[in-house]
Amino acid sequence: MANYALMNPGKYHLGTPFSFPPKQNRQYRSDNRILDIKWKTAALIGRRVYLGNVKITNKDNTEKVLSDSVFKSKSNQFDTFTTDRRLDVAIGDGEEVIKLIGYADRLLEFKQNTLFIINVTKDSEYLESTHKYKGVSHPTAVCETDYGIAWCNSHGVYFYDGQQVSELLLREGIRTLSHTTWDGFYIDKQTMISYIPSTKQLLFIRGNNAATSGTPPDNIGNVMIYNMTLGSWTKGTGRLGENSKSNIVSIWDGRPVYADATAGSVLTMYPWEPDTLGAISNYKVQTKEINFGTQSKKKVSKVRISYKGSGTNVNILPKYAINGGPFDFLFNNSAGDTITGVTQTSTDLTKRYLAGSTNWTEIDLYTDSNANNIRSFAIQLTGSTGANTIVSSNFEINDITTIFRTKSVK
Repeated sequence: MANYALMNPGKYHLGTPFSFPPKQNRQYRSDNRILDIKWKTAALIGRRVYLGNVKITNKDNTEKVLSDSVFKSKSNQFDTFTTDRRLDVAIGDGEEVIKLIGYADRLLEFKQNTLFIINVTKDSEYLESTHKYKGVSHPTAVCETDYGIAWCNSHGVYFYDGQQVSELLLREGIRTLSHTTWDGFYIDKQTMISYIPSTKQLLFIRGNNAATSGTPPDNIGNVMIYNMTLGSWTKGTGRLGENSKSNIVSIWDGRPVYADATAGSVLTMYPWEPDTLGAISNYKVQTKEINFGTQSKKKVSKVRISYKGSGTNVNILPKYAINGGPFDFLFNNSAGDTITGVTQTSTDLTKRYLAGSTNWTEIDLYTDSNANNIRSFAIQLTGSTGANTIVSSNFEINDITTIFRTKSVK
């Protein structure tokens, strides 16, 4: 090993640069020198750059791949890396560094199966916490929000607010989205996450129209949306095209944008902006299975919906399901007529549909004996039958209220 002493320090030097002002008789260790460094992920925190999953060229021109390591630059010297500035919280664990992202004074190091949260408040970083089974399979499974960092994997969706990691599929210990639903939507190395700042929502889409086996997965155009304000989940069916998509980026106003391969190699950029004025031919809204906080038997007497939508008929057919079953049951109106979704005719003078209105309108939907002595209840709003399948483009729902009472134990 050769050690060199700086004898007459000046501002400019040939070869490897020194810190300025240099210190008299400071030793330079040539064995720490890196001729070239390449990386797959990077993060900038506190005037330092952190690189993960790197390939370095040593002083003897030999290359070395360190897929499980993180290197940090010197302060305010974003292009200066040496082998002695390497962070290894877990090496030889068989996991690659997939994504580095910073939040406040923490560095989140995502590996394939594990998340490491590293405190970088001081010159000497230290491992703050380790979270098994909370890694990611690809970089686009992580996004930054104005509240913290969100990400997803095959086990679920998670959020870090600077203090703790929480699971977004749970609320107060109760699962709000079933494992079957998430497992049916998530595709490893394809499901991407992005943030919509205007609506405070997380957007999940799938990027490729061909699975690893070469067989296209079903309903690649489906999306999932998590409302961070309400803590609710919504699934959209067929909302995007079936073509392969690029990773998601945010444009100047914060909207997520992706590229769609619409014609072979031709890419078209699409911002996430649902067409709220377009008529919907496959409209379907379903609530989750509601048990009203108790597993005791209950009777649901009616459902009150506040809605509006212009036109004579908004073409909405309401149905309900009980005890986790299919939506096979129809509601009755206040006159006792079954709401079947058919258009009013000269021989059918009863209102068998949801009438349109430019103002907010409340309608009471009554159940029958099928909704007595049940454990759970769910509501579905879908397009009417026959020729009335196109739902009014300006149909809106403000509130759904369920009136029920628990049954006494006999």
